[in-house]
Amino acid sequence: APTIIMFILFAAIPAVTTFTYAFSRVKMARGGVQTTWIGFENFIRAFQDPLVAQSAWTTIKWMVVVTTVEIGLGLALALLMTGGIRGRGALTSLLIIPIILPPVAVSIAWLFMYDYEFGIFNYLLNEAGFASVRWLSDPSIALYAMMVVDVWQATPFAFLLLYAALLSLPRDPYEAAAIDGAGRWHVFRTVTLPLLQPVLLVVILLRLIDAARIFDKIFIMTRGGPGSSAYTMTLTIYIEGFTKFDFGYASALSLLFQFSLIAAATFYVRRVLADYAA
Repeated sequence: APTIIMFILFAAIPAVTTFTYAFSRVKMARGGVQTTWIGFENFIRAFQDPLVAQSAWTTIKWMVVVTTVEIGLGLALALLMTGGIRGRGALTSLLIIPIILPPVAVSIAWLFMYDYEFGIFNYLLNEAGFASVRWLSDPSIALYAMMVVDVWQATPFAFLLLYAALLSLPRDPYEAAAIDGAGRWHVFRTVTLPLLQPVLLVVILLRLIDAARIFDKIFIMTRGGPGSSAYTMTLTIYIEGFTKFDFGYASALSLLFQFSLIAAATFYVRRVLADYAA
């Protein structure tokens, strides 16, 4: 019974409310919330809103860049750990530290490190004879500076999964490759990568979904700025709902975003992972 009550309170009611608001014009009044049914107007507005298009493109850019870098670094670290390096236990413990830290605390720490006047990065640049960089106030680099923070914190996730997968791979193919005199690159390309591909594809999916939901780091570090240059879909939904108090429009955006993720994930699972379903 408690589980059902919690599901109704924290899942069912919010879902029904969001769906209802998405097709309504919602106004806050002293007597409570006033809703007026307007059909698909909020959805039509979303497809015509240039800020939504910009936010969608920024979200896609974030997903592709951070996922690519995190998977690449995670795989490289996993291969390094399985290559007989000394102190693997200690190094693994150090590598997982970022992933267990609260994202809010990580964002605040990097915010101070990126500070134009007192940040450690500009201090090091000045010591090396270079000019200070406006890491979070330059529209051309602010988004990428925040991507670095996400890569730093999320790469251990990819590393742990890929490292565990590498340790579980069968040894017979490697022994056969060694007998044939295959080099490291040839072994990686023809043995390791094909065997690792199912896990690799799952890790990519998990990281893409998580990257699409990025909010905390961007909100804490720049509030989506400079201007709206770093607005993502989640941040745009927040701004519309809790800054402009346009709950109807925010609900419509939320549904569009959620259904887009579900559709993309379903397509990925059915087309990309179908061969490994068995």
